[in-house]
This record gives sequence, structure tokens and C-alpha cells, in this order.
Amino acid sequence: MIASIENFLNSLLGNAPVSEIDAPELSVACAALLVHCATADGVHSPAEDRKLRDILSRVFDLSDADADAVIETATRQQQNAVDLHRFTRVLHKHLDRDGRKRMVRLLWEMANADGKIDSDERALVSLAAQLLDVEGHDAVALRQTVLAGSKTSK
Repeated sequence: MIASIENFLNSLLGNAPVSEIDAPELSVACAALLVHCATADGVHSPAEDRKLRDILSRVFDLSDADADAVIETATRQQQNAVDLHRFTRVLHKHLDRDGRKRMVRLLWEMANADGKIDSDERALVSLAAQLLDVEGHDAVALRQTVLAGSKTSK
């Protein structure tokens, strides 16, 4: 699982040395934001659960058991968090601009898991983008990219 997390972190961090960061803290912060996004509209659908697992397996390269462990830890931490700052602060500290934009794209993918992005999901991703210091026009462009990709894959 550590190698899988390292692969994910390398994709987010670009050339920054992974050994200089707290890999478990960063991976849980990423997963916690995704879990929070999955439940932002008050409904955790099977499509959102599938998308969460898809993102974790695709991006983190996790086995089913490892994905379950990350989801469990992230869910627990997300439920105990007062706000998003706890997670976005970790990501902002360790990710460069491109890595933070990739994280926002993952959040838009999660928000669109059920085929629609409702106002609560839109607000959550917009807030996360602001906290990650991703400019508004970039966040909008990422949302449009995700929406366009979901239309072509149907």
C-alpha cells in the first residue's frame, strides 16, 4: 500500500521528493476530501461509492483491501473534522499548483459521479479550490473538462 500511495503522491507532487512529506497524512487528506464530496449532497449513492473506489484504485493504485482501509480512515477523520481546512492545509503545504489543480479535478469527478453536480457539491468543490489556492477560472475549466469527459464516455 505504501508504494501505491507513493505512486499517487508522485503524480500529484511532480518532482518533489516524497520522502520529505508525511505520505499517510497526505493520502488521507486527499481521500477525506473525496469522501466529504461524496456525501456533500446528503446522499451517498452506489454510483458515488463506485466512483470513490475507482478514483482510489486508479490514482492511488490501491487494492480493494487497501482502498477499504483508506476509505475507513478518511471517513472517520472527515466525520471528526470541523471544516475542510484540516485537509486542504496539508495538501496546500505539499502540492505544487499543478498538483492542487489535479486534486480539484478529482473532486469534480467525485461530485459528478451520479451524473449531476448539485449546488452543495458545487459549493464544496469551489470552497476546496479556494482553500487550495486554485484560481476560480481554473476550477471552472476543470469542472467543464470533467463534464465534457462524462458526456463522451456515455
